[in-house]
Amino acid sequence: MGGRVPDVRLALCELWQAFGGMALLARYGSDAPWPHVSWAREAYGALTPRLRAVVELAGPRRRVPSFFARGVVVRGAGVAGELDALKCTPPGLVREELAREYPKAFDNPLIAALIRDPERQLGYLAVELANFWRSGMESRAVGLARTLEEEILFRSRTLAMSGGAALMRDLRLPPERTDGADLLTLVPMLLTDGTHWWSTVDGRTMVSYAARGAGGLSAERKRGGGVAEPQRADRLAILLGRGRASVVRELGAPITTSALADHLGLAASTVSQHLSALVSAGVVRRHRAGTRVLYELNREGVALTECLMNQ
Repeated sequence: MGGRVPDVRLALCELWQAFGGMALLARYGSDAPWPHVSWAREAYGALTPRLRAVVELAGPRRRVPSFFARGVVVRGAGVAGELDALKCTPPGLVREELAREYPKAFDNPLIAALIRDPERQLGYLAVELANFWRSGMESRAVGLARTLEEEILFRSRTLAMSGGAALMRDLRLPPERTDGADLLTLVPMLLTDGTHWWSTVDGRTMVSYAARGAGGLSAERKRGGGVAEPQRADRLAILLGRGRASVVRELGAPITTSALADHLGLAASTVSQHLSALVSAGVVRRHRAGTRVLYELNREGVALTECLMNQ
């Protein structure tokens, strides 16, 4: 990027997680790439024509409509609050943005209806998004939230210690999305194939990036906690054992021992033993962030996992 560094912030947005998932389903159907394979098979039936039309609206520019992004600036709103913000988008703003940013929107009858009657159509859209979240996202909501919170913590440390320019270099953001932006909000996403979605709200540019830890969402669980028996094709579990393999799958994003034990339903002492062995094997690194000790895969660990879990 150029010499000027924007005011950089980090934010979470439930609707952007949903949008990323919708985009994956629209592009790949129920056969999404790893680590989204099992999720896509479960969620594909929840992708309605209206939701598909919203994804198509982003087009090759990957620009998310601003009414989808307003939840980014509503701190801690959760999906219900973000849906309320979507429904409250001024109709004039919707019409103006669609006419200005999406000249081909009129070719899509569902989007044309949104232009004619924004208030009613946003209400319909909110209902379908709520259903999509309940059917396709809610079962993984806890894992999504935990992983994204750890991601924000990790990236905030880089932002605080090294500044916005260093953070943007680490994330390899496309310069055409960040150059010239005075106010920049970075939104981590887990349900994505690496696409950088972007939008603008009230003069602030928002750009998504692929958060680490998506592999943890694909791990098999058995009801009541604990780790399920490995499938015959699960080479990672065959090599490491299913307990240690389940730990490895969660280490794409920095995480503490206690959070990992809670998420997997394992004893903290068991998780600690697995982590010590993985650190000794040279595939996991640990570092301190304040009073907490975080564990994550290092480069060798990522390579090993990708090799063994490649479907």
